[in-house]
Amino acid sequence: MRRLSVVLALCFLLLPAVAGALDYKAWFPILPQKLGSMQISGEPDGMNMDMGGQQWSSVHQAYASQDGKTSAELTIMAGKAAPQAQAFRAMASMNMETEDQIMKTVDVAGHKGMLTLDKKDKSGTLMIPLENDTIVVLNLEPASGEKEIMHLGQQLPLSQLAAKAK
Repeated sequence: MRRLSVVLALCFLLLPAVAGALDYKAWFPILPQKLGSMQISGEPDGMNMDMGGQQWSSVHQAYASQDGKTSAELTIMAGKAAPQAQAFRAMASMNMETEDQIMKTVDVAGHKGMLTLDKKDKSGTLMIPLENDTIVVLNLEPASGEKEIMHLGQQLPLSQLAAKAK
């Protein structure tokens, strides 16, 4: 999952945008201690990026079930130049289904989001934009369906994250 974030970061680094970004360490106290039955796995990590006037920050926290069969990664990215912010703006109202994938706009606790389910890999991603160009991304493996990842998305402290983003 982390590889996807790194690839997106590299792909969008050269896009023109100028914005301030919150220091990634400011998100640490708000990260949930558990998601569903999954507990935090390891310490959070993140980075602040400033490259030619493009500023963004990101924080990542991994979660895992006790039996190791289910894992999730929560990523928060802030700043107009953040790769996920760029990607979300490009597909904010997309609904699509193929043999391999489902992508659809969803409502998560009053926030418009984008749900992607990979039918073959049994994985899911939920992207939720908040104020001030902040995107919350939840990746889940395996994801049995929409209900499971939406339930976890409802558990995220979105109001606290949105308040921090202001």
